[in-house]
Formats: sequence, C-alpha cells, structure tokens
Amino acid sequence: MNSLFYLMRKQLKNIICGLASKPLALIGYIFIGIMILGSMIAVLFMPSGTIRHGSNELFSAIFTGLVTVAVYFSLKQGVDKGSSYFRFADVNLIFTSPIKANKVLLYGFIKRIGTSVLIVMFSIFQLPNIKNNFVLKDYGVWLILLTVLLYSLLSQIPGMVLYTFTSVSNKRRVMAKRVLDALVLLFAFGFLVQALKKGNVAEAFVQYLNSSVFAAIPIVGQLRAIVAAAVYGIDSSFYYSIIILLVIIAAFILILYKTDPDYYEDVLGATDQMEQRIKAKREGKGNGINNKTRKVKGEFLSSGSKAIFEKHLLEYRKTSYFMFFDKSSIIIIIAGIVFKYLMPDGVSNIFFILFFSAYMLFFFTIQGKWPLELEKPYIFLIPESNTSKLIYCTMAENIKNLLDGTLLFTVSYFLFDVNPIVIVLCIISYTLYGAIYIYSDVLSRRLFGKIHSKTMLIFIKMFVSAFVVLPGVILMGVISIGQRNMIITALAIVAWNLAATTILLLLSKSVLNNLEISQ
Repeated sequence: MNSLFYLMRKQLKNIICGLASKPLALIGYIFIGIMILGSMIAVLFMPSGTIRHGSNELFSAIFTGLVTVAVYFSLKQGVDKGSSYFRFADVNLIFTSPIKANKVLLYGFIKRIGTSVLIVMFSIFQLPNIKNNFVLKDYGVWLILLTVLLYSLLSQIPGMVLYTFTSVSNKRRVMAKRVLDALVLLFAFGFLVQALKKGNVAEAFVQYLNSSVFAAIPIVGQLRAIVAAAVYGIDSSFYYSIIILLVIIAAFILILYKTDPDYYEDVLGATDQMEQRIKAKREGKGNGINNKTRKVKGEFLSSGSKAIFEKHLLEYRKTSYFMFFDKSSIIIIIAGIVFKYLMPDGVSNIFFILFFSAYMLFFFTIQGKWPLELEKPYIFLIPESNTSKLIYCTMAENIKNLLDGTLLFTVSYFLFDVNPIVIVLCIISYTLYGAIYIYSDVLSRRLFGKIHSKTMLIFIKMFVSAFVVLPGVILMGVISIGQRNMIITALAIVAWNLAATTILLLLSKSVLNNLEISQ
C-alpha cells in the first residue's frame, strides 16, 4: 500500500508543480477558492426563507426525488456498462503491478474521496437558492453538504456491484433490466394513483415522495433521513442512517473483493467509457459519447463561413429528433414547467420561468459545436471578416435556442395569464441569454486560450456570464418596482441582453486572429 500512497503523493505534487509553472491557471484556482469560501461564508450568515418559506415536506420531497433518480441511473449504468473509480493511467500502471486487488480497490476509493470533496465544494454555489426558499436549522447547511458527500461516495459502488452480478451471463443482465423497468413502472403507477386521489400534481408529488415506501429503499431512505434533518432537526434516525450507509459502503466493497477478485476486467469497459467521455468534453463534443446518429442526405450549397453553418445543420439533423429539438430541449422545457408548479401562486410569474430556464441553459451551452471548428485550420483560412465567421460559426446554436425558447414560452402562455407581447419578448430574451453564454465562452477562449483545467474553464465562463447577466437582472428588478408593466420590464431585459450580446461579440471576434492561442 505504501507504493500506492507514494503514487498519490506524486500525483498531487505534479498538479501543484504544474500550477506553479502556469501562473494564469494558478490565479484562476485561487479565484475559484475565494469564490467558494465567500459563498460559504455568505450562506452561513444569510437568513433562511428570504424569498419564501417552503414547507419541510417539499424540501424532503425534492431531495428524495433527486436521490431516487440518481440511484436509478447508477444502477442502470451498472447493468449496461459497469462503473469505475479508475483512469487508463491506473489500468496501465497499477493493474499490471504485483499489488493485491483489495489494495487497488481501496486506492480507487480513496481517490474517489478527493473527487467527492470537490463535488461538495461545487454544491456550495447551490446553497443560497436552497436557503432562500426553505427555513433551515442552524446546522442545516452542513447536513446538506454531508448528504452530497455520502452520495458522491456511494454513487459508483451500487453500479459496480450490480455489474459484477449481471456480467456473469446475458440472462442475468436481461433480468436486471426488467427489474429496473418494473420499478420505474411501479414508481409511475404509484404517483399516478396519488395524483388522482389528490387532484393536484404538486401536492401529489410532495406527499408521494414523503411516503414510507421511499424510506424503506436502501440508500435512498438513509440519504433522505440525513438531509431531512436540515429542516426537521436531528433525531435518532439521523444517526442510524449514517451508520447504515457506512455499513453499506463497507459491505459493497467487501462484496466486490470477495465475489470477484479479478474485477479488473469488469471495470475496463466502464473506464474506457469514462475516458472517452472526458475526451469528448475536452473537445467540446458535449457531455456524452456514442450518441445515436442517423444517416441524412444533404449537400453543401454555400461557400466560405456559411458552409460551417450548413455543416452544423447537418450535424443537428443527425442527432436531433426534429430539426434542433433534442434531449436538452426536453429537459429545459420540462424543468421550466415543473418549476412553475413548485413555486407558490403569489410568487410564480413568467419571469421566474425565464430566469430559471436561462440558468438551466448555461449548462447546455458551455459545450457547443463552435469550439470544434478551432481544432481545425479551415476557419482561420476563410477569406472573410472575423465577425462574419464567428456569427456563422455560432448561428446554429442561436437558432436552436430560439426554437427551444419558442416552444417553452408557447407552452407557458397557456400556464400564465400574460400578454402575448410579453411571451414574444421572453422568447427573444431567452435566445439572447443563450447568445451571451456562447460569446462569453468565445471571450474566455480569447482571454485565456486553452485552459489548464476543464473545471476552471467552467468557472471562468460562469463568472463572465454572471458578470454580464446580473446587471440586467438588477435593472429589471428596479424597473418592475417602479413600473408594474410587464411589457416594459420585458423590454428592459431584452435591451440589456441585446447590448451585452453585441459587446461580447465585438470583444470576442479577435479569437480568430491567433491560431495558437485558440488551440
């Protein structure tokens, strides 16, 4: 085990030395640390329930639903591909070394603890939203972070255990898939029955996810009891749940080691999938790999920078359900509609849907198609202006955001009693928010080149986007207080976003002047 600890120390030392040789990256990480520390201090001292006093039952239901969905996908991934704590560097160096399998597994688990702590640090940025909408105990923030830490430690283990069981034969894998599908149907059926009884979807959601059924589900029940203590207070079930989770972690690791000492082969497939996913993210190819594509017929009718736009259209046709409509469209639209029902009637309005959807949109636009063009020299050689090339390079994504926004706010029109002009302005604002995120991404690439870390790149994009968007939100708030006219308020948002988009576009177009800094 000493050799593995030596390896971990060297890896940490290399990271620190690498940062020392890249002052810009080091400054970025220091800035991220200051942001996390500042956010944590603000969360600890800010009052609870600033926006509203959400019920304890709603708090528990939201976390129960999130944990249930996360555990389901962990198990589903375990059946399909397995899970892994390792990278290819571990496969090449450690799997081939004369070290016992249990020690290698412990090494992977210790590395996962480091990742889990990082996940907890990032979750701090979501705590202000939680504290603004719910009344937490004095120690509630710490219990939420503890829940995130415990889940991040557990997230891969159930999938690994299930994969070890199902990989023996195809019959077992089919059986496991049918059991998971049956559980999904039971979940949906139970919710439908509850909704028919209550006659209200939101109330049915809260009551169903707070039922004793979910308390009896391993991992889900324990995590719910721990996070619920943030609003209800600590009782005996809190301590029992922590003990049970620790026992589950120890039991799963023991099962992995005792059931299949040669688990190396089991994790190779999952490790390969993870490496490809990481590579895809770094190249700007989205969050997934092996996306299903279909053959489409098309030909290039344009030349110059317009040809890039046509290429993007063909790529969207290969992966989208219809035109630009894909999985991200479904997620944003459903999330926006569900958010409407989770907000109280006196608070909910069309602008909350706009801001929440724009918030969700950020995480889908940080991996666009335009960075792929910078990996090739063609866009730099096109004899056209940088502005023209940048506009056509990002036009497909802007059109997608326009169509997604049109569908989202067309549905919202039937949920809110608002003027159609406000709906049109919300569609324009949503599209412009997407453009701000895109050109903030371009500007970040121009200022910092190819960033040392993907995590730091996301933080930089988030900071630049927030710096640009926040004044518009403040302006909207000031105008809405003085003027109770929704059209004027919506016009103010559109005006600011349009000005911000134009400025970002002009500042970022020089990214195409220097091939080296963009690579």
